[in-house]
Amino acid sequence: MRIGIRENGLFHVHTYRCGHAQDVPDEAYVRQAIAMEAPEIWFSDHAPFPEDPFLQRMKYAELDEYLTTLQELKAKYRRQIDVHIGLEIEYFPTYDAQGYYQELKKNPAIEFLLLGQHMAQDPARPGEYSFSWPEEQLDLQEFRALGEAICQGIESGHFAAVAHPDRIFRRQKEWTPDMAAMSEKILRAAERAGLPIEINISSYLSGKLFRPEFWKLAGDRCPILYGLDAHSLLELEEHDRVRRQLIL
Repeated sequence: MRIGIRENGLFHVHTYRCGHAQDVPDEAYVRQAIAMEAPEIWFSDHAPFPEDPFLQRMKYAELDEYLTTLQELKAKYRRQIDVHIGLEIEYFPTYDAQGYYQELKKNPAIEFLLLGQHMAQDPARPGEYSFSWPEEQLDLQEFRALGEAICQGIESGHFAAVAHPDRIFRRQKEWTPDMAAMSEKILRAAERAGLPIEINISSYLSGKLFRPEFWKLAGDRCPILYGLDAHSLLELEEHDRVRRQLIL
């Protein structure tokens, strides 16, 4: 599915299942979105992986319930708002080789996969991931590893958009030629694929996760999405208010 967000649509919304969001029912987001007069809401909670090797995301056993609940809300509120169902997920070559992304895409309840690269497989040790690296290695290599993974994910064809591509530079204090080169590599990949990239409102508000240098390079080369990355009802409303200010 190609993501085309309608004016004032609410894109990139999480649920309590990820373990770091407000503990409220999914329906509360839908009802608040209706109260905000939004035409649509796009859920993209952090996807699980088989056997639950990672934290800060729903459990694999919760995936069916997540999809079923949102399908029920989609039907219940269809005359008031469009509910879209997706997953935010990293790209890992091993899981691609095992067919996991293909499996998710074949599920008729899943409308889109959002590429959100929070960590990467260790290229030297495929069974390990960047979150286990020591701080010094993360400072030096994280953005390169995550950037390469984003490019691989884009080229895989599994994803409908790229979430917060500039977040890979979260550990870098000063903008460098190496960061610009990695940005160009990501932008060229997205441009070739015609894939939208996301200006993430949560990153924007954090200050340190948003890199204006990246977006200056991006210009109008790729379609731009504004994602709320909302993890609470308050963020749904406040992040949308900021989104509206940015697009004016």
